[in-house]
Amino acid sequence: MVTSGPLIWHRFETLADASEALAEAVAVRLRAVLVTRGSALLAVPGGTTPARFLAALGAHDLAWDKVTLLPTDERFVSADDPASNERMIRQAFAPLGEGRARFLSFHRAAADLDAAAGAVSAELAGLPALDILVSGMGADGHVASLFPGEPAAAMTGRGLHAVPAHPAGLPARISLSPARLTGAAWASLLVSGAEKAEVLTTAQALPGAYPVGLLLGRPQGLDVYWAKA
Repeated sequence: MVTSGPLIWHRFETLADASEALAEAVAVRLRAVLVTRGSALLAVPGGTTPARFLAALGAHDLAWDKVTLLPTDERFVSADDPASNERMIRQAFAPLGEGRARFLSFHRAAADLDAAAGAVSAELAGLPALDILVSGMGADGHVASLFPGEPAAAMTGRGLHAVPAHPAGLPARISLSPARLTGAAWASLLVSGAEKAEVLTTAQALPGAYPVGLLLGRPQGLDVYWAKA
């Protein structure tokens, strides 16, 4: 039986404060990885919550040309679609906009979702484990595009690196696989509000019922950057 690592809470009054603190923590870890290995792989979430974090991280003076960013998940839309996570990340993270960092896009010239997810998975198969994972979490306990009760959350094979996701009532997506998420050397959650704090508490007791339980059960542990509002 795998023993869960430490769950460390970092609590803040505002999302801005939590985002700044998380950016500092990620920058410190990236510097250490770059000194040790000379390159780094960083996965970041989409949506609206991480924009402040991405802007703060991008302001740090790092060798961004040695860092590859990738989204934790992506909607099956064009890269310039307003709903695209890549579009938001490129706008919020200055080193990308300035051409100083690398980006692994989930947008592929594929006619269907399964083929696109397969292409992303094949590319990721040639890369090392994530050095750093920053994830968001929905009020239903989903992480990346692994939603409760959906087949993607159960695709736990070690040979899978990206999986197709079809969440009910939402656009189709490509998500990092459970194995890719749980295999990160260091992982964090950026969340806000009392509702999500309660979801995390419940998921600790019932990890199998919530995809975030994948991260809570990591032997490497999990850092939670939580904002009151």
